Amino acid sequence: MLHVNGDIKIRNLSFKASDPNYSRVLATDNQGNIDYIDKTSILPESNGNINKIVINNTYTTSGGTPINNQILKCGKFEFSFISNSSTGDVRFRLADAPISTVRVYTTFEQNWTGNGFQYQAKSTPKEFTTENNYIDVPFDGQARIENGEYNELYLSYPKEQDFYRVSFYRVQQNSITYWVTACEKF
Repeated sequence: MLHVNGDIKIRNLSFKASDPNYSRVLATDNQGNIDYIDKTSILPESNGNINKIVINNTYTTSGGTPINNQILKCGKFEFSFISNSSTGDVRFRLADAPISTVRVYTTFEQNWTGNGFQYQAKSTPKEFTTENNYIDVPFDGQARIENGEYNELYLSYPKEQDFYRVSFYRVQQNSITYWVTACEKF
């Protein structure tokens, strides 16, 4: 335990969060006492109930259109923005070719400045076959993403327990357009 009479000043503190060999974290109690605790004491319990993965892809362009080969792979899916005239479309596909037809049910939310909100939950699935796996599948022409728009896609792969929530965001500041894709796999 660190004992200091008076005020403490930390002049240099190394960032060790990503160092697997460093297991200590500085902590204080309600009385202002400083000590260290072991990292494992603040991690979630590994009892099999926590299985979440978050992956993101963020990049910028100066022309207002996305880069077609900026693809985010998450689980069995790939997500991206695809250039469409002066804007971009939201697209997804399977990461690997299926051995037979795969039907994926989706729910898609669009939020934009035009009229604010559109919700799409079709009773017919997006269908991938061995022939169309690597062709991007649009959301019925409703997936164009405008400046300041934030969209969410919910889906799961058939006969698996994984559930995906994918966020798509586009915002332009001055002449730079920010493209953000984030995938959460539960």
